[in-house]
Amino acid sequence: MFLSSTLCRERLLSLKMQVTPSTVNSMNKTMAPRKRKAGRGKKQNPEVDMDAMKVLRTLGDREAFYFYEAVGKPTGQSAKDLSGFLENVKSVKPESLMFHLQRNDFQNWVEKSLGDSKLARKLGMVASSKSEDARMNICRAVENRIRELKGSSAEILVEENSIIVQC
Repeated sequence: MFLSSTLCRERLLSLKMQVTPSTVNSMNKTMAPRKRKAGRGKKQNPEVDMDAMKVLRTLGDREAFYFYEAVGKPTGQSAKDLSGFLENVKSVKPESLMFHLQRNDFQNWVEKSLGDSKLARKLGMVASSKSEDARMNICRAVENRIRELKGSSAEILVEENSIIVQC
């Protein structure tokens, strides 16, 4: 069964497998190189960008981002992954956006929960003066980062007795 990069995370979870840097290295060392048709330009022993898989993963309820308008005033919106975060930022009330920007909540969540210091730095530079400008800058930064990370994520071929990670 061949899985696209957008389905890797979900399929791995459903198979109850965990791909770590050590398992990828182990697979790369023990598996014979696969022959490819000329012109495809893919590596024989690909390495998975583990950072991309970590940042694009879906978090549990405890690590999700919960949007608030003020202390003690939740909006009812939450995000368990970067795509969900982007969708919520597009629709959340300006008060919530400003509340979280002033407290550096977006930056902290992206860095601490998702482990993406690059995006966290960009979000930390977003000014909280005008809500719609801030919303646009946050959305642009997150969209660009998702695009960048998905370009480096893996495809996985699951066969009867092996897993082949393809970039």
